[in-house]
Amino acid sequence: MLEPHEYLEQVNSLQNKYAGRLTARNSDREIVNQDELNNIEFASANLRHLLPDIPIKNHAEIINEILFTQACATLDGDSCFLLETTKIIDPESMLLAARQKPVIFCTFHFGSYQLINQVLASRGLNYILPVSSDNNANYKKYYEDKIEIIRNYFKSASQLLVLNAEEPTTALSMARKTRAGWSLLAYIDGNTGVQGATRRDAKLLRIPLLDKPIYARKGIAFLSYFLKLPIVPVVCEITGTMERRMTFHEKIDPSDAREDREAYCRMATEKLYFILGAYLKRSPSQWLGWLDIQKYIDFDDYFNNEPDTDAKNYESVSPPDKNTDFKLIFNYQRFGFVVNDGQRVLLDKATYKLLSIPDNVTEILDTYRQSTDILPSDISVEQRDMIEQLVSMDMLSVIS
Repeated sequence: MLEPHEYLEQVNSLQNKYAGRLTARNSDREIVNQDELNNIEFASANLRHLLPDIPIKNHAEIINEILFTQACATLDGDSCFLLETTKIIDPESMLLAARQKPVIFCTFHFGSYQLINQVLASRGLNYILPVSSDNNANYKKYYEDKIEIIRNYFKSASQLLVLNAEEPTTALSMARKTRAGWSLLAYIDGNTGVQGATRRDAKLLRIPLLDKPIYARKGIAFLSYFLKLPIVPVVCEITGTMERRMTFHEKIDPSDAREDREAYCRMATEKLYFILGAYLKRSPSQWLGWLDIQKYIDFDDYFNNEPDTDAKNYESVSPPDKNTDFKLIFNYQRFGFVVNDGQRVLLDKATYKLLSIPDNVTEILDTYRQSTDILPSDISVEQRDMIEQLVSMDMLSVIS
């Protein structure tokens, strides 16, 4: 566990790492990690579509903050002292109630999302953490090692059981544990293991997030109905360097529902994502889901109903007269390079299409990562024709 001075040193180091690390005009070749490169460009596309009121020119700063938040959340998992400066809002006293009757604490990868473990353990609660099969091996050891340290810190008898959520016998194991008084902790937006956009089956629901159609897993709502346990939505916001606010929202109780199982699952899942949406409007940079939510967007429905709103922060004009000086810049607001199947391709953020382009075109686009003055005498007729074509395709912008 980190001491406060160690924590501050690492936070300051992270701030130096991420502050201004990305700018909208950076070359993607400066980013070594290909997965991170893809996350950055898709995050910009996702922000563009789900929060269109945010100017595209602000995306780079927000993505810096998302990556910084992700790193801080990991630090928070090793910082039990943060509970001293965490404001807990629990109007229904669900932490106290869970000592008498188990509940499902449902949270998101938002803000200080790991701090919930310290809160539950410090209260002496026993709980189950279901994870996807592809994360089970790593997460099982990670969380079981961590809970032992947390138990010792708080002198608590709390126990944690990490289960593979995709094992056929897991639901029965949960039923046995909940009858013994164990609660559950689940991250509803942790869609790894459900195969993302390639999966369309009865385990997923099509619901709105920020008024856009996405596919979300309904397993948490199903467990609530099956186990007759209320869902308690929990969100932990980062409100300062060492200040946190953890809010336990009104429970969603299956015993109050008059609907059948499927209707309850839809109602509960929609309510959970409605809560998330409210936080995203207020603090978009605290959600890690921006890095991969494109895997779960219902593109078929979305693009049939989405107007063309290709906003720009540059005043783009038609290709100038052949004898006129002009400036060119790569249209980073609409396009970005990603790596797909080992190949560097262009992502159209307006449509999510991946475009394979010739090397000579890639070289031209890379040349104009920064705003560049063009003199008519500097370019050949062939180059001018290519530039005019790329301007007409919106890949290059002419700045007046």
